[in-house]
Amino acid sequence: MKKIGIITIHSDLNYGAALQAYALNDYLRINGYNSEIINYIKIPNHPRQYPFPMNIAYWLMNRPRFKRYRKFLADSVSKETYNTLDELMDGFNANYDVVISGSDQVWNPTCGGFVDKLNPAYYLAFADKNKFKKVAYASSVGSYVFNDTEKVSVKKWLDEYAHLSTRETAGAEQLKSFLHKDVKVVLDPTLLLNADQWRKAEHTVRIKEKYVLVYYIDEIDEVVAYARKVADKHGWKVAMMSNTRKPYPGVDINIPFCGPAEFLYLFDHAEYICTNSFHGTAFAVNFNKNFISVIKRNSPQRAQTLLNNVGLPERLLSNLCDIDKLSNQIDFSVVNEKLDALRKDSTEYLLNAIEK
Repeated sequence: MKKIGIITIHSDLNYGAALQAYALNDYLRINGYNSEIINYIKIPNHPRQYPFPMNIAYWLMNRPRFKRYRKFLADSVSKETYNTLDELMDGFNANYDVVISGSDQVWNPTCGGFVDKLNPAYYLAFADKNKFKKVAYASSVGSYVFNDTEKVSVKKWLDEYAHLSTRETAGAEQLKSFLHKDVKVVLDPTLLLNADQWRKAEHTVRIKEKYVLVYYIDEIDEVVAYARKVADKHGWKVAMMSNTRKPYPGVDINIPFCGPAEFLYLFDHAEYICTNSFHGTAFAVNFNKNFISVIKRNSPQRAQTLLNNVGLPERLLSNLCDIDKLSNQIDFSVVNEKLDALRKDSTEYLLNAIEK
């Protein structure tokens, strides 16, 4: 049994980051590998900077959420913890056969924990190429464009990989332009697991009413407006996960301090999903939920690509009036066939990359 270590962004309080990290690790374990996430605790992308005593109040208020995130990934991360880059880079000698740079925007300098600076950890620079086989699974650059100086370092690190893949076509094309080698485009890890496999990780949230779930990134008012229109049409409630107990205008059911396990339950049991998040769109598709993906104007590519690939481009909306043009029920039979084909292609790449 091969032992695998995964480096990815898993320590941020972000549902997508935690869920994609869990998914890749769980998929490998399901397939018989001794896999774990290398517990590198990077500097958060957006640390909360509050003056005293507001900083104490923030951490106390969010303590339940912190605990739920840690509990969700507790069985997935390595016992050895690396709190700084120096700790990870200094003589890394863990007993792995393969090391994988996982998904999320690990190759985007703006997400690596340093301000506009490459983080060599996410390029597996800490792993001796003579001891460890290096593989990339869905490692993303996001919308970032490397400058000439950065390309030199990136090429040096990625030339040591046996297999390369990313989750966006644009990212693959950029890397191929200066690496001069193949870069496979694969599914986000959250789509490697099917709905039944995800249900095993759910934690119950008690809601009696039927609800439209809001899951947003940044533009909250717009997503709530879509959800409100759907809910009013069907006589449902609008429910939303939040980081405060204070209710939000237009939202009937506020669910504070959810962890990833609660996130899964709420998606699985919603009547309808309204989201502007790629991962929100991915889970709506995976759980076969009727949904609207509100276009995220600064980065719509991932949701567009997924919805085009599964035959649901019309579910990506930019105008509230377009709700009336949507069918009430999505026929998921063809969608699931297309998703299964995409999943098969991605899993074949991953397993072959580990074994060959």
